[in-house]
Amino acid sequence: MKKIAVIGTGLSALSLAYHLPALDITFFEKSWRPGGRISTRKHEQYAFDHGAHYLKLDHGVIGLNEFLKKIDAIKILKGQFCSNISQNSPIEDKEVIVGKDGNETIPIKIHKSLHYPTHFSKQITNIESHNNEYFLIAADEKFGPYDYVFCSMPYEQSKKLLDQFIDYSDIPEIEFDSIWTVMIAFNKRLGAPFQFGYHLTPEISFLMNQNFKHEFFNEECWVVNMRADWTKEYYNIENYVLEDYVVNQMKKSFQSKADAVFKKSHRWRYSYTKKSLRDQNSKRFIESIDQRLYAFGDWCEGPSMQDAWLSGKKLAQHFSEMRLKN
Repeated sequence: MKKIAVIGTGLSALSLAYHLPALDITFFEKSWRPGGRISTRKHEQYAFDHGAHYLKLDHGVIGLNEFLKKIDAIKILKGQFCSNISQNSPIEDKEVIVGKDGNETIPIKIHKSLHYPTHFSKQITNIESHNNEYFLIAADEKFGPYDYVFCSMPYEQSKKLLDQFIDYSDIPEIEFDSIWTVMIAFNKRLGAPFQFGYHLTPEISFLMNQNFKHEFFNEECWVVNMRADWTKEYYNIENYVLEDYVVNQMKKSFQSKADAVFKKSHRWRYSYTKKSLRDQNSKRFIESIDQRLYAFGDWCEGPSMQDAWLSGKKLAQHFSEMRLKN
């Protein structure tokens, strides 16, 4: 049986492994857990989905909702949503899909259901080729040999890892927006008439209440995303300065006297795909001439969770068809 290495355990990588037939697959993950940017930050009694916020109920990817329900990874919530807070847009009910115990539940449950061996806390820094086989290098460790290697990571990182094997001269650069994200717990309710929405201020692009998602803490908790252009201008802002600024903006917006009892911020460098590979040249992945090395991820399809899942699914279909032909 052919041996396959998958670098990364984000939603694209998990989708690839799920849609491939039973093969000898091994995951490599630089973090201590699966999920990539689908992350739930936990601190004492607080929990914040500070990566991907939710999955749209009508995302259009066939079979995904049914699979996630089958492995008990999700729940459907109805919340009050405002499409443009600063313009006083009407508040409406909106149903969304979230992880059953935080959004990290989704990749954790998928990964567990696959039963493939995984090397956590292993950052692959180089790939070596010997006699048509590939070896992965992480610090002073060497893994292999592998017949195929799939790299599911941000475009720049996969390019750095694969450019000795793949000619990138005709492949368009993928641009990302970076996003500052702030997690805040207030000691009492702010009085917001919605659970999530867009455009609170010219600087804040999105915010989402965490209490109606997690339902187990007393303080009112929020995750706040700053606008991409603001993040670019203040890319190197001190964390505490950003956190205090956002707290003051929220208190001012809701005319609240609540105090922040917890503040934490995180800068997502590769947060949002501005223009996908498919949009630029109709391709849905990058492959080597010998069709043994691949780069893929949400940047191939778009910025959303369903795009990440679709990226792995499309590559799995291509790989399965290619193997049948050969």
